[in-house]
Amino acid sequence: MRFFILAISLFFFHHLCNAQILKGRVVDSLTQEVISGASVYIDGTSKGVITDLDGNFRFDYPENVKSALVIRMMGYKTIRFSKPLEADLSKIALVQKADELDPVMINPDPWSRKKKEQYFKKYFLGTSTIAADCKILNLDDVKMRFNPVTGLMTARCNKPIMVRNKHLGYLISYDLIDFELQFEKRILRPGPGIILPDNASVLESFHLEEAYFLGSSFFQELSNKPSRRKKYVRRRNNLYKVSELRFFRALATDQLQDKGYVLYYDKFAVDIKDHIRVKQLKTCSVIGFRHDQYPIIDAKNNRTDIYLSGEQIIVDQHGNNLSGKAIKFNGFMAELRVGGMLPLDFKPEEN
Repeated sequence: MRFFILAISLFFFHHLCNAQILKGRVVDSLTQEVISGASVYIDGTSKGVITDLDGNFRFDYPENVKSALVIRMMGYKTIRFSKPLEADLSKIALVQKADELDPVMINPDPWSRKKKEQYFKKYFLGTSTIAADCKILNLDDVKMRFNPVTGLMTARCNKPIMVRNKHLGYLISYDLIDFELQFEKRILRPGPGIILPDNASVLESFHLEEAYFLGSSFFQELSNKPSRRKKYVRRRNNLYKVSELRFFRALATDQLQDKGYVLYYDKFAVDIKDHIRVKQLKTCSVIGFRHDQYPIIDAKNNRTDIYLSGEQIIVDQHGNNLSGKAIKFNGFMAELRVGGMLPLDFKPEEN
């Protein structure tokens, strides 16, 4: 069974009327010189600025948000503030990165770069029609490795992965924290109907069992031309109706049925309230499931299979999955990935 766990961001940005001003200064930790041109943004959103010539930044940050503030600069270690409103941002010291050497690998990597790139693009960008309009602009910067003993393919990148999404009109800057594809090794032996190449005694093959990646993202507009913006807005609204973001928002507010979702168990449609219980607290919702596996169909008749590793998950009041690997997807929503990802501050035009 193939699973996909999307843990792109643990936080969510929500617009509120009463915004607070978030301001600070970025300097080099050794020289204390100001750093201009550093990216300062709210994780998973389109909200961010670049530090000015004096290393300063300033922008509105809404109250009650749970999204992390990220400060990033080429050649320096990225800093995250999970509670930026409580942090001292008056002087943020960035530490320069040391030259990193590739670790010595005991088990040789049998896969070609081309093969690993194909897997990476497929399970990072997704396999939807939207992904076909996405391009990783700096794919050569992504280092990949497959370990034939553990069946694990990993990827890392010392700089943000830049994704141009021409379908949705976004330039996505993605800081990859973790990327893993877990394969199961299978051994084929000669037998009735099984002929191995070159008279080999056995043949090893690998089948994907689980895909997982984690990182922080920042969205920028590709174009501000009115004609293109109108097209992008229409496409984003269409995507939102079938997105993971909408699912978690509806789940957290106990509105799955109202939003057109149909839940199945044991091949039959069931009453959602009999199988999913939502306890809404002040800042999050605790969601309990009667069983550990459910297919769910959205209003567009797309099917996603949900797998739970426990009886409950936690989703914040704005629809952020805070439970990580406790909930897994297979099917439609799992195929969207970064190519089908919307910024967390996206506000749909929905009936």
